[in-house]
Amino acid sequence: MPLPLPPLAGFLMLILAITAQAQTVVVRTMGQESIPPKWIIKDNGGLEGICPDILAAMEKVEPRLRFIGHDDFRSVPVIEQGLESGTVLAACALLDSDRRRKIAHQSVKLYTVKHKLAAAATDKVTVETVDDLVKLKPLITTSRGAAYTEQLRQLGLEVDDSTGDNVTNLRKVVGGHGRFIYLNEMTLVWLIREQRMQDKVRILPAVLKEEPIYFWISKKADAQAAQLMQQALQKLQKNGELNRIYERWTSVL
Repeated sequence: MPLPLPPLAGFLMLILAITAQAQTVVVRTMGQESIPPKWIIKDNGGLEGICPDILAAMEKVEPRLRFIGHDDFRSVPVIEQGLESGTVLAACALLDSDRRRKIAHQSVKLYTVKHKLAAAATDKVTVETVDDLVKLKPLITTSRGAAYTEQLRQLGLEVDDSTGDNVTNLRKVVGGHGRFIYLNEMTLVWLIREQRMQDKVRILPAVLKEEPIYFWISKKADAQAAQLMQQALQKLQKNGELNRIYERWTSVL
């Protein structure tokens, strides 16, 4: 049976416990739906992927941080609404956009994505450049809230962004509703393989655009939370862990 602690020692331990609890900074975020391997829901309900690994690494290098809510998968517009209102304090791995700059601080670059088109396997069309795409004037499906949707529309292209479910978007293309899906290569490869659609969908070889993707911190986050997140990300960037996480997930594609 353990000996009782002296009153002073017990009091000091209580103070230390309270202090440690007070130092914990809880940051609410959200997962992004249908965008593996950035976010993946495992069969047992757990999470894995680039962003869960980044959030875990941030907690490791900065133990005061604790992320919650990333098992709540939502569309990009819902995540943006959360960043704007402050109900979501951080968003992992989103492209740059004017709206995001208005509602959040752009933190470090996490990695770069390559945008490609995918078409039905029976469609032998060739698209080498954005100009080729504009000449075709096809219906293109994109994920709801994607930063590049408005860029495509500004080119005079018709875009269906009625859903954030990219599996549904792939099925639309196979079914003839939309000639192409426009998405990052990493997610296209993952989804086509996961859904066993290799004989139904083909990815066109041309890279239409390359863009950096960032970690975003809500402008409603308090100064301490924002500083801790920024410092943690800078540490991970400096020690190479961000690159290692990205390479670990893309090496299996």
